[in-house]
Order: sequence, then C-alpha cells, then structure tokens
Amino acid sequence: MAPRLGDSLLMMVIAHNFRKNGHEVTVFGDYIWQLRDWFPDFIVHRSLHEAQARETLSGFDRTIQMHPGWPFDLSAVHPNALTYDEHVVVTGKGFVKAFQMRDFCRDYFKLDACTHGNGMVIPPGLHKHRHPQRVTIHPTSTGALRCWAPTRFRTLAIALLRSGFEPAFIVSPSERPDWEWVTELGALLPDNGGLDGVARYIHESGWFIGNESGIGHLASSVGISVLTLTGRLKRTRAWRPAWSESRIVAPWYIPGGRLRDRYWRVLLTPRHVLREFGKLRAESAAANTNVINGQT
Repeated sequence: MAPRLGDSLLMMVIAHNFRKNGHEVTVFGDYIWQLRDWFPDFIVHRSLHEAQARETLSGFDRTIQMHPGWPFDLSAVHPNALTYDEHVVVTGKGFVKAFQMRDFCRDYFKLDACTHGNGMVIPPGLHKHRHPQRVTIHPTSTGALRCWAPTRFRTLAIALLRSGFEPAFIVSPSERPDWEWVTELGALLPDNGGLDGVARYIHESGWFIGNESGIGHLASSVGISVLTLTGRLKRTRAWRPAWSESRIVAPWYIPGGRLRDRYWRVLLTPRHVLREFGKLRAESAAANTNVINGQT
C-alpha cells in the first residue's frame, strides 16, 4: 500500500476482488493495519520495509502496488510485480477510480464477478446513524491549498447548529490546537484515539463534509454519505468517494492554474455548501426509500 489512506482504501478494491476469486491475499500497509478489524477476511501487516521485502515476498506468486516506486519499487524485489498506475489513466475526465479498479480486475486479471467494493466489514456492536443529526467535518488535508478556509468552516458550523445539526470536527492530535475554537461555537471536537476510533465515530454519525482527503474515502467506506469540498472539480470527480451516496461541491467560477488553487478556498461560499448538503440529504433519502421498496 502507498502511504496514503485514500489510496490504501482504493487498492483494497483489487485485494477484495482477488480474494472473492479464491486467492489468498496479504496486505502490507499501516493504514489498513490500523483498520484491520474492519477487514477481517484479509491477512494484514504493517508497511513492508524495503530491506526486508525480498525475503518477505519470496513465497508470494504475485505482488501489486499502486504507484511506481512508492513507497519503493516492488519489481526490484519480486519477479512478478505489477504497478497499477502503469496500466491505467492516472487521472482525468470520464471515470471514477474505484470503478476503474473494478474494471481493471475484470479486464486485466480476468477475475469473475468483480465489484468496486473494498471488502470492508462493519465490526459488531456499531449502529449506523446512531446519531443521525451529527455531521462529521474534516477541515484539513495533505496540503493547505486543498483545504477550504477555516473562516468558511466556522460559518458552516454555525449554520448547521442553527438548523439543528451537530457538527463534529475530526482532526489529528497534532491539529487539535488549531481547531479548539470550534467548541466555543458549540461544535464537537472529539478525541477518537486513532483511525479505528475515527471510523467508528463516523459510522455512527449521520453525514460527512470535508476537503478532498482520505478521511472522505473512509467515511464512504463505512457507509456514510459524503460531501467533498474542492477547487479541482475534474480531478475530484475521478477520485471521489464511491462506496456511498456522495456529491462534490466547487465554486461556480474557478480561475485556471495557480489562481484556482489559491482562490477556490474563498470563492466557495458556505451558502453553496449548504445548498449541496441539502441535495445530498435528498438523494440519500431517495436511495434509502428505493432500498426499502426493493428497487436498485
């Protein structure tokens, strides 16, 4: 697994389809290891170090990684190594990555009954939507230019509170000092004690709103509807969370190039986000009604 949460959850689509077709699959990756209780049908280890890779992988028939040379080049340590990105369009218009991985399993590996599911299983004792009005919000990401402005999140949280929702901000321990001010608004800032705790907390929430990030993929994986905030609409459509109801919201007008990355954070308004959140709720309600009525 690449050292990214979203990439890891997406690569589990390939792992899941191999397992569905009778293969014994072992996963090496710190993020999936933290979520190992959610993947009980797999052998999961922490990330593999390059120095031990040749010996550790010697008994495997095939090795697969997502990105060339990241975290290191598997082809240098195994005779039957495949890099996914070398066989597909990495990003662009007209596809969704999770569906692309499903089709890759069918078309390249010739696996049967392929799915875009990633094999995640909800641990016992959890109740989906236990807190239906709770909106988990992830305001950070891997880079500042991928994050909506904090002042916009403040306005959003206030509006959600006034509408009867319970906004809860999900941040890492190192990020907490920068977001403690949300509690003064009446919003929640839970300490979930690690990625497994974050997954459990999100699963029992009603909704998820956040920047383009791995936590959005996690929310989708555990079955919660996702609203993704972005300034890179084309790329986000391709990489959007695809395991639950989801919508993407971007500014109506986005300047090109570097101006887009700099100004989308303020051009995207809370009013626009709230409007799309309303559409997401309506779509989720319609989808649940269809399931109840036996429609697909």
